[in-house]
Amino acid sequence: MKLDALAAQNAANPRPDFAGERVSVRVNRLRLDAEVGVYDSERGRKQPLEISLEAEVAPEATHPHGALGEAVNYAAMAETVRQIVGAAHHDLLEDLAQTIADTLFADPRVKRLDLTLDKLTALEDAQSVGVSLSRWR
Repeated sequence: MKLDALAAQNAANPRPDFAGERVSVRVNRLRLDAEVGVYDSERGRKQPLEISLEAEVAPEATHPHGALGEAVNYAAMAETVRQIVGAAHHDLLEDLAQTIADTLFADPRVKRLDLTLDKLTALEDAQSVGVSLSRWR
């Protein structure tokens, strides 16, 4: 089939039949300075974290006909993470991950969330250490 014929077909039927659709919103390697850790040497100082997340969302939540304020979007998710990280000292990365997941997953349009938090300077001989969390409905 030629491209012009495909274009005409798509114009007549903009949403062809399909079995399903998965749409994800991602933030990769968001770098933040955070107060995190249980050791005395980690209290009262910030250390670099790298946070990545992928949220599988209801397809209609990413393209609500041009209404960005109604979409699940990466900028809003990143800002939520920034606010949580900056709000307080977090003893454990695991607890911080749970708090981030609880907050992002409160949106019922989020169907699955994969979250990774890495401390970049915790071990001298490792690129990073961290935790991963996955949650789904």
